[in-house]
Amino acid sequence: MVQRGGAYYRVVAPQWVDPADTSYSKQRGGRWNPAGEFGALYLCATIQVAASNARAQHAGRAIKLFDLLPAARPELVTFEVPMTGVLDACTAKGIAALGFAENFPYGVAWPPCQAIGREAHAKALPGVAARSNAEATETSSAGEELALFEQVVVGPQQSRRAFAEWYPDPIPG
Repeated sequence: MVQRGGAYYRVVAPQWVDPADTSYSKQRGGRWNPAGEFGALYLCATIQVAASNARAQHAGRAIKLFDLLPAARPELVTFEVPMTGVLDACTAKGIAALGFAENFPYGVAWPPCQAIGREAHAKALPGVAARSNAEATETSSAGEELALFEQVVVGPQQSRRAFAEWYPDPIPG
């Protein structure tokens, strides 16, 4: 277990009405929640991790992040997460305890993570703090993410920020 709380970020499509809604992840599943079982709210610990996730969402697609019209580029929502103990999939000790190699999450598919998430959820743990898989390499990760299971109540959202207001890297073109 590790303690996590404070400001966390979520990359959202401009048309999303409720960025805290976990129903899509419950329906489709995610790294830490199997489809159809329970939802999870996936958050980024830093704006750099959020930017990495924004780019990763367009990896392998014909239309890249910067090909989108400015109004269609992802927005950023800040959540206030209460301090809470979550499963540790971010420190070397926690990763080893879960049976993963030290370069986790590189090369790890969703099913082993979902099995761990299922067990954590069954034990009423509020979520998982994990190294981000967005743009992960064999030797590095962009930072940390937090998957909060649907029963966790997060604090009020701050106003959304348009892409040009939050994206930390220079925008090409």
